[in-house]
Amino acid sequence: ESPKVTIHELGYDNTKKVVAGNDLHIDAEIIADYKIASIQLIIHSEAEHAAAPSQKVKSGIIASSEWAVDSIYTKGYTGVKNTEFHEHLEVPLYAVPGDYHFHMKVTDMDGNQTIVEDELTVEAAVIEQ
Repeated sequence: ESPKVTIHELGYDNTKKVVAGNDLHIDAEIIADYKIASIQLIIHSEAEHAAAPSQKVKSGIIASSEWAVDSIYTKGYTGVKNTEFHEHLEVPLYAVPGDYHFHMKVTDMDGNQTIVEDELTVEAAVIEQ
């Protein structure tokens, strides 16, 4: 049987939003009868890669790079059947505001996989001068 993944929080208070320059809160319950081998997080922009390479946001900061994540988590998770995945990902200040796609892929030690997907919004940082 494939691992069971329930996301309790994506963004502070499960808002599915994060402000550039802050941490993205992720909290999920994972149950894997055949024990967890790895947890992979992938986050990528929904915007077409051919879009303008930079945007000036209202904070005056030039957003010049799409933020993306492709990370594998094993430490503290590998070999356990049940766990609470709780991580904070740093979103750089220069991350382009907009819509992003979130994937969490859990693979167990028998090779079974579960992929959970959701939408995420990166908001521009507002810097007071």
